Amino acid sequence: MEHSPDVLIVGAGLAGLAAGRDLARAGLEVHVLDKSRGVSGRAATRWLELDGKIVRVDHGAQYFTAKNDQLRILIPDLVKHGIVREWTQGFPVLRHNGIKSRTTGHPRYVCPDGMSTLGKVFLQGLESQDKPLPLETKALVTGLHKSEHEAGWKVRLEDGQVRSGRALVLNMPAPQALKLANEWLKPEVRIALQAVRYAPCWAAILIPHQIPYLDWVGLEIEHPVLAWAALDHTKRAVPDPPVLVLHASAAWSQQNLELSPAEALGQIIEAAQELFGDWVGQCRTAMAHRWRYALPTQTHPWPFLAQDNLVFCGDWCGGPRIEGALESGWAAAEYLIESLKP
Repeated sequence: MEHSPDVLIVGAGLAGLAAGRDLARAGLEVHVLDKSRGVSGRAATRWLELDGKIVRVDHGAQYFTAKNDQLRILIPDLVKHGIVREWTQGFPVLRHNGIKSRTTGHPRYVCPDGMSTLGKVFLQGLESQDKPLPLETKALVTGLHKSEHEAGWKVRLEDGQVRSGRALVLNMPAPQALKLANEWLKPEVRIALQAVRYAPCWAAILIPHQIPYLDWVGLEIEHPVLAWAALDHTKRAVPDPPVLVLHASAAWSQQNLELSPAEALGQIIEAAQELFGDWVGQCRTAMAHRWRYALPTQTHPWPFLAQDNLVFCGDWCGGPRIEGALESGWAAAEYLIESLKP
């Protein structure tokens, strides 16, 4: 008989990895599955090769905050190990009548080696006694099964293989979780998943031949097409080459969601040239990425959602963004640690 871990986690986003780390520290056996090659979900870092060297670019989540006590406690160690650094304490806003100066505020943190590094911290562990969480990549889960006569859950992979666990954590956008688990859900859990809403986002990565001096590192934009611009190279230890990341507005992204990446990229560049100048379009390389579930706009009111030993977590629980995802994972782990006690 195949050995089953205590907890099977589908989705190596930040919530799933944060949950997995706390579960492992509590002595529970964890196994993580993810359909992609990497970890961290929408805290994503694209690796590009340019002139024989690797360029890291954050095309998903741009930064994170640390208002929650549990995350704030981690910051000094993350800074000490060079994993995290403070980027800025606020962003100016570009409106039709010009740029409103930057407001002071709380720190915004970034990872010099890319935002996906944050997920790797939870995957590998930061404390001396931590062991890496078992991770299986390129493992697309296509179905779930729960036997009336056996405890736990089984998941079926695209290649026909089966994985099982006493408990199952689904760390993925609510619509995907609903599609995967629908036939096993109680009505109230199904309704809760159906209530979650998202805004999409088209993101563009541009490596121009040069970027003129700009007195901001990140810029919020009030514009029909664009919502955000970042000088991504300012996050890196070696800020070369110059990299511009653009995020389209939620409304424009929704209206143009099914464009090809090339079509979306062209329209985003055109809008950015109108705002910043022709240099935006003079690129060594450029690409666009579609985030279909970029930002939860209507979230579940609690940090996680549970149906016995089936648990849902992610940034759509409690509050969006990186901090919300981590809080969701920690809360899900706390629930399972208690419920799986012998």
